[in-house]
Amino acid sequence: MSDENLKPDEQLSPTAQAKSEQTGAPKPKKKRNKIIIAGVIVIAVVAAGIGMLVWHEQPSFCSTMCHLEQAYVDNYMQEQGTAGYDKYGQKVSNTNAMMAVLHRNTKATAKPEILCVDCHVPNMMELANDGAHLFTGNYMLPRNERDLTGMKSWDGEPGESFCANENCHVYLLGSDGKLSYDKLEASTKSREFNPHEQHHANLTLDCSDCHKGHRASTIVCTACHQHENVALPDGWVTYEESQKLLQSGYQNGAAA
Repeated sequence: MSDENLKPDEQLSPTAQAKSEQTGAPKPKKKRNKIIIAGVIVIAVVAAGIGMLVWHEQPSFCSTMCHLEQAYVDNYMQEQGTAGYDKYGQKVSNTNAMMAVLHRNTKATAKPEILCVDCHVPNMMELANDGAHLFTGNYMLPRNERDLTGMKSWDGEPGESFCANENCHVYLLGSDGKLSYDKLEASTKSREFNPHEQHHANLTLDCSDCHKGHRASTIVCTACHQHENVALPDGWVTYEESQKLLQSGYQNGAAA
């Protein structure tokens, strides 16, 4: 349609018409293409984010992004109640002596499988600290084995909250929401030897002093009371044996 056929109020001035011819107005089709491309990018970003969140829950994420060792995942995925190996590759007569294996499949909770992040709840400050050490080359491999107090320090919580909390071993909590040592002692009072009996008022232990996640657990009482005939649970080791295995693992350069 020429400018001559337009009504007077619809006609373009010579200057406006020349400018329109020079610049050219964007075509509606190009606008639609840009909208489609933008939509595809948004969907791709959202899908990638969801995929990352799903992967973050899987053990493979831990071994790839954090520990840089497959030993933890291989250890965690072992069959329960059989002979196996600890994170150092050393033999364990019963994998149930390693809490990571024992807790993976359980009928005691609503979840059929307990994943790494269910216990090792990510703390962004701790992750940032580890990332900085990794970037600067100060990330030690093998890592020093930490107790639960060290692991929970980033959350500002006591070490026992790793095990006794509103989601795990809640029956051990007192009215104040903290671990009740009386309830802990009562939980194993039917055994011939009660490892949770409060013999020493001034002795404070972490759960992880006895219960090891990725290597054979130990009863630390045997460190001092070696003369007592303490019946160890299947797969567990004495304190002396535990220290030898730990030292051997570090010397072999295995994951810690």
